Amino acid sequence: MNKMLFIVSTVTILGLAFFISGCVASHHETPKDAVELSDASVGDIVVFGDIRWYVIAKTEAGYTLLSEKPVIKQAFRKPGYGIFTSTWEESTVRAWLNEKFYNTFTEEEKALIAKTHNVTCDSIEYGTDGGNDTDDHIYLLSVDEANALDDSVRKCGKWYELSYQWYWLRSPGVNTDYATYVGKGKDGVIDPAGDISGNDYGAVRPALNLSIADLPVPTMMNRTPGEVEAELQAISDSQIDDVVAFGRYTWYVTDKEDGICTLLCQGPVADMPYNDTKADITWENCSLRRWLNEDFYNSKFCDGEKAAIVTTHNTFTEDDFHYETNCGNDTDDKVYLLSYTEAMAVSDDTRDCGIDWWLRIPGKYQHNAEYIGLRSPDTIGNYVDSHMAVRPAIRVRYKP
Repeated sequence: MNKMLFIVSTVTILGLAFFISGCVASHHETPKDAVELSDASVGDIVVFGDIRWYVIAKTEAGYTLLSEKPVIKQAFRKPGYGIFTSTWEESTVRAWLNEKFYNTFTEEEKALIAKTHNVTCDSIEYGTDGGNDTDDHIYLLSVDEANALDDSVRKCGKWYELSYQWYWLRSPGVNTDYATYVGKGKDGVIDPAGDISGNDYGAVRPALNLSIADLPVPTMMNRTPGEVEAELQAISDSQIDDVVAFGRYTWYVTDKEDGICTLLCQGPVADMPYNDTKADITWENCSLRRWLNEDFYNSKFCDGEKAAIVTTHNTFTEDDFHYETNCGNDTDDKVYLLSYTEAMAVSDDTRDCGIDWWLRIPGKYQHNAEYIGLRSPDTIGNYVDSHMAVRPAIRVRYKP
């Protein structure tokens, strides 16, 4: 028997009606300007926790927000985690959203995120069990909630090089191994049969309920010393291939030695060229290196986190030289891209983020740079002025 659909916040009732009006901007046009949360209306874009969100509902007590674009690609439920069923309650994506992703927000920001009581209906078409009710800080929309959105909001538009990326919903699909999703068509059509929940090419588009009783909302990355200590303790307790939260992102642990942990960002952080212009270039002098070590470093980490990030002396091994191109001089970086050798040393699952991403090694020609295409390297490379995903790496000292 289908359950009645509703979402109840433990702080207030939010998001009882998901509707958008007058929102016609295309994702292929100039992005909509964000407005201040205190001035936002349904259909506006706001920034919270360094992420752009649609306001999809508003009450006197708060807002319901849906991320403008996906934040990562991952399976709804990774294989090997107990009985392979796809209820929202038992999904690995729910655990990631409410643990790792939630911890990328500061304590000030967390204080504004209202816990939401979610009821997930059984499938109307197939009768598949929707599972038990859940209480979530962060969640995925259900089929009914997504259907209530305007087409321009339901679709997620161009995400990196992928037009109209498909993304998961929390409702069950044709059987207990499947979860529903919003398709990649321009109208964002929902597939009630869904896709197998272990498919790690589905994107994640989070939603949350935000209390506005305590406005103004923090706009700066301002972690307390206790928060930084908790991040470093989680890193200390981690194992290789674990995922940890640090700064504004989640990261794979790729190496731990002598109190220093190497982290590779779990998903892409930007869609950028390796260099602003097509030119013969090396990592030492490319514009992407400057952006990572200046703009990215200064905006995505608080002072305490910056103090834990060690300077990495980057060089090149013999295996990095595939052609006669010049790799350039060694560099000292706070944030960097992996080399070919470093990328091939991590596991296949860690290397594959579902999108092609830059390496710091030149390709067959000096105006090319190598990249990872899904799980495999492309040593010929792409033109350095092409836009591709950026997955930064850092090294963090977690022991004094």
